[in-house]
Amino acid sequence: MEPMRIGPRLSVAAVSHVGRRQNNEDFHRVLPLETPAGLLLLLAVADGMGGLEAGEWASKLAIEALARVMEKGFLLARRRVEREAERPGRRGMGTTLTAFLYADWIKEGVVGHIGDSRAYRFGPTGVFRLTEDHSWVAERLKEGVLTRTEAERHPYRNVLTRALGLPEARFDLVEVRLAPGEGVLLVTDGLYGHVPEEEWRLGRDLQASLEAMVAEALRRGGDDNVTAVALRVE
Repeated sequence: MEPMRIGPRLSVAAVSHVGRRQNNEDFHRVLPLETPAGLLLLLAVADGMGGLEAGEWASKLAIEALARVMEKGFLLARRRVEREAERPGRRGMGTTLTAFLYADWIKEGVVGHIGDSRAYRFGPTGVFRLTEDHSWVAERLKEGVLTRTEAERHPYRNVLTRALGLPEARFDLVEVRLAPGEGVLLVTDGLYGHVPEEEWRLGRDLQASLEAMVAEALRRGGDDNVTAVALRVE
């Protein structure tokens, strides 16, 4: 994707790579929405599960539904994934979904999240995670049963406790206000699973920064799809 400038104040970048997988079950969207009040901007990433076409279809369905606007969009996305999962060849499919809906005229937005894709706030002072993973190892980490190193290597690290397609798929909402120079980054586990957040560098060229981060994840293994989408207020 080429670097995108939306008006004089917003920069957006996105990268997605299949890695060493057969197909890309990650799906992402950058969608500007003009409203009477001003510009709304939707960023979203989804990491499908269920194998081959099923996971890819689940993530695509979720993001298309989310475009109908956050909280109602999450509920609609859940219903659509659950309904499609009843079809032959798509049984057991599901997806993570992490999105950021930003209202430019008030410099505020909301992150919606379910699964183990992540949202981060970034700026001159560093990178800070906004979401909690809905996974088996994240719960054990929070309880103190596992250390971070153990969690990163645990055989159950990809087991989700919440995702669209699983029963009682509750999602989290996080309000975010951005000052000039700050932004929000959405990523799938193919990135942070190989390159820890303390090594990320989001420089002036946002697109080049994401491309470098994804390239490093691929260099260190690349055994998963890798997707990153970011918005920054200039």
